Amino acid sequence: MLFEIGSTILVGGLTGYAYLKKNGSASNDADKIQKIFANSDWNGVNGETIRIHRKSKFNGGTEYVYQLPLGFDRKKIENGKHILEDGLNIKQKLFDFELSDFFNIKWDKDFLKQLKNILLQKKVVRKEIELKFDGMLRIKVYTESMKDQYDWNESYLRNGTWSVSIGNTRKGVVRHDFDEHKHLIIAGATGYGKSAILKLIVTSLVLQQPDNVNLHLIDLKGGSAFQRFKDLKQTKNFTREPSEAQGILEEIQAEMNQKYTEIVDQGFEDIKESGRKERHFIIIDEAADIADDPGCMDIVTDIARRGRGAGYYLIYATQYPSSQSIPQQTKRNIPSRLCFVLDDATASNTALGQTGAEKLPLIPGRGIYKNVKSQVVQTPYISNGEIKKQTKPHIVIKPRKERETVEPTEREESGSNTFEFEEM
Repeated sequence: MLFEIGSTILVGGLTGYAYLKKNGSASNDADKIQKIFANSDWNGVNGETIRIHRKSKFNGGTEYVYQLPLGFDRKKIENGKHILEDGLNIKQKLFDFELSDFFNIKWDKDFLKQLKNILLQKKVVRKEIELKFDGMLRIKVYTESMKDQYDWNESYLRNGTWSVSIGNTRKGVVRHDFDEHKHLIIAGATGYGKSAILKLIVTSLVLQQPDNVNLHLIDLKGGSAFQRFKDLKQTKNFTREPSEAQGILEEIQAEMNQKYTEIVDQGFEDIKESGRKERHFIIIDEAADIADDPGCMDIVTDIARRGRGAGYYLIYATQYPSSQSIPQQTKRNIPSRLCFVLDDATASNTALGQTGAEKLPLIPGRGIYKNVKSQVVQTPYISNGEIKKQTKPHIVIKPRKERETVEPTEREESGSNTFEFEEM
């Protein structure tokens, strides 16, 4: 009886502590943020401190709203976002457990051993933050991490549009509308989602606009990403050889110039105003392999500069973002970017125009999508099997070329049996 009463009191106290541990105290994070401001010397020009205006709970975290001193450069905090996150995630307590850990305790002779294991276990629950400035500095502190994977399904499609799902946030799905934002630069280290999002974009375009999309696929990684799309009826060009890239780009440029002239001569500003439905997507995977070819890069820059008017949209992807692989003229004409994890701030700044990609967690599909403003997204995952299933109705089996028939050989006169040979 005493054991049962004692254990009930003990577990009651522990579960209460676990609840507080899990949900935390808003004032604790508020105090930490204030100390981080002070230790990082984030003050106004006259030494004025950043003052909290209000705080409020929301599902999954707390929002802190701060009044910034006059003349304060908010980019100090935006660029130092990792300092805030790291500071909020410093562990200062010995124990790390949750309420649900106690639900599976078996009340037997091993009770104390089970309790000890719970008390001494360590868990990694990393808080994440989101910054926003609208005259006030808003810092949202999330007590749970974003999901590591969102599986693709048909709800991501918007039939009849040129808008594709680019990623998930805590608030919902982020889409990139090519008719509004035209081109897209994609960068990221190998294995973290660059080729996967390219396959997702191609699949989405084919399913949403099967009769109007034209694909020009230049896969300079040996064809591993686009090989599965080469027999689609929507694929007009496909190559995996850098030596063939310039010929294809020259053909695309000639068609683009012709269509642009037709549209302008008809009195329209661009293809959208003209009412034409077809669109052309020039998708280059591992563009660094043609970056030292002036002929190719001149055409790529021209497509980025003038292609939007004729409905020729460029998706330019590389795992080695540098001033050479992404020329300045190309960047200026493509403000929309999607960047996965990179090895340093220089590469991030080249690809995104800002740092941050080097601080992303090593999670495939986790990236930063920038279109006016930047936001962290988790791109939807679609398997190769699902791609095959979805695109199978659009595969065209090209007719085989007629083979030349070999003339029958003359009959052998010397043998008792004669044979004729011809190619079957």
